[in-house]
Amino acid sequence: MGRLGDAGPGRVYVDCATCKRSGRYTVASLIDRYGADISSLDLLRHLTASCRFQRAPGAPPARKYERLCLAAITLPPAAKQIPPVPPGVPYTVEIWRETGGNVELHLATIYPLSMAKAAFDAACLEWPMHEVTLRDRARIIERRERPPRSATA
Repeated sequence: MGRLGDAGPGRVYVDCATCKRSGRYTVASLIDRYGADISSLDLLRHLTASCRFQRAPGAPPARKYERLCLAAITLPPAAKQIPPVPPGVPYTVEIWRETGGNVELHLATIYPLSMAKAAFDAACLEWPMHEVTLRDRARIIERRERPPRSATA
């Protein structure tokens, strides 16, 4: 997550192992204070600016016995983007196993019936030796049966 605006609702945790300081902030209050476009690294620098072990960007590296600020920021997980669902019930196109009577491959979940029928026809051409179904939930709309095996095969 690069920006504060990408974080979901909840709390931001900032903890430092060196000085044992910690802070808890709500995402909404931080967005009001710093804006949604601030990066998580810049936000960490703003929140830990008062740490006496903080080093300025571009400062020379710490010497052997100097202590460093080891602050870490933990942002809440991003809010899940749920894609909009078209009205109606989706249709599924499936390829069935030869034995066992269960689905071998779920090819598509398609909403308009015209597109579902086109996908069914394409699946019938692609898998000529398999049973292919077009279903609306449990109801089978179209089924192409498995062709009978020849005696010579």
